[in-house]
Amino acid sequence: MSKGRESWSLLRLATPVVVSQAAAMMVSVADTLMVGKLGDAPLAAVAFSTSLSVPVGFFGIGVTAAITPFVSRRYGRGDKDAISHIVRHARRMNTALAVVMVVILVLLNYMMPMMGQPEEVCEMAMMYLPLLTASIFAQQMFFCSKSIAEGLQDTRTPMMISVSANILNIIGNYVLIFGAGPIEAMGVYGAAMSTLVSRWLMWIAMEVVLRRRLLKMEIYSKTWERRRMSWFLFRCGLPVGMQSVLECGGFAFGAIMMGWFGAAAAAAHQVVNLFTSLTYLMCGGIGTAVTIKVALSIGENNCEVARRYAKAGLVMAAGFMSFTTVLLICLRNYLPGLIIDSEEAIAIGASLMLVGGVFEIFDGVQITAIGALRGYADLRYPAVAAGLAFLLVGIPVGYIVAFPMGVGPAGIWWGYVSGLLTASVLLLVRLRRIMRRFER
Repeated sequence: MSKGRESWSLLRLATPVVVSQAAAMMVSVADTLMVGKLGDAPLAAVAFSTSLSVPVGFFGIGVTAAITPFVSRRYGRGDKDAISHIVRHARRMNTALAVVMVVILVLLNYMMPMMGQPEEVCEMAMMYLPLLTASIFAQQMFFCSKSIAEGLQDTRTPMMISVSANILNIIGNYVLIFGAGPIEAMGVYGAAMSTLVSRWLMWIAMEVVLRRRLLKMEIYSKTWERRRMSWFLFRCGLPVGMQSVLECGGFAFGAIMMGWFGAAAAAAHQVVNLFTSLTYLMCGGIGTAVTIKVALSIGENNCEVARRYAKAGLVMAAGFMSFTTVLLICLRNYLPGLIIDSEEAIAIGASLMLVGGVFEIFDGVQITAIGALRGYADLRYPAVAAGLAFLLVGIPVGYIVAFPMGVGPAGIWWGYVSGLLTASVLLLVRLRRIMRRFER
């Protein structure tokens, strides 16, 4: 297989993943865009609530990400019985995990007044987060089914469902936030209500389609189960979940620190984080495609093809993020104004976007390297790398540069740069060793 064919194969598989991830993310992005028209305080409230819920949500998503390579390997071997056991226990494990996530978010909601945010922001956030919490169960189960489908090489179904749910959320946002006809404007509360409905419908639709696919493939033809499979899947997914929590937790703590500079800084942080997250989605899709292709190749005992897929993914990610780096830096004075009107927030946003453009390449490389390592079933090391990068480097550097050194809000984002750079180096070194080990 030529390098061009490998890149094209990855792109075809990654494109639906990118679209589905973008659509799933746009559920919260739509909240940000529309609530931003209500002022800095409502936008800061959404940003604050999101900064608390995202680490919890990403922990669950990270745990489900471990399901994909396990399914892909068995799919490559044609082992339907093993896939059946994985699917059954994955659902069982994710149901229990979703309940725990809801409990954690309920506790965080009660702790909001102790986190040093402006009183007006805190009051609105305590209205937004409870409804966001009610949607977390559906979100977790959707990503469980999505991971199973992607392991079976089906990336289009999650894309179509995510896009449909996002359209529904945008319509619901417009009606509930601003009011329409007999429905009165609900503001921030309406945005959360629309998200709640769209996430539940997204999970129901994904579950219906996946069940039909599994029955058609005769995945449920066997009824016996392996004991402790749920615990095994959780133990395998736990490092992935922890890696997601440590990375997102670093960004979330940065959002909390940003709130210490005031509502304008918090609003600017949310807007710039929105744009950098959109570019991240492309590399997230490439990383998922690399996971699937590497795991499938390993299942077929073709280590050379697995290595080529990993390298092709890294080149694609670095190339795309180099382009977005130039784009964000050149448009840094224009893009924040598309969402917020405050001159202070726009000025802060331009300075943050300049720094955000710097870490784009490191961000793309590290998420693609993580995807390749997952394909090789190396799930623990990325969690260790994330812990070192964000807990020992990213957060401390961000705090020191922002406060003691007096750089201000941009200092927090320089902490992000240092964390992502450290993670990229650690992960690339590990990936090189793993590829050599498999090829011996």
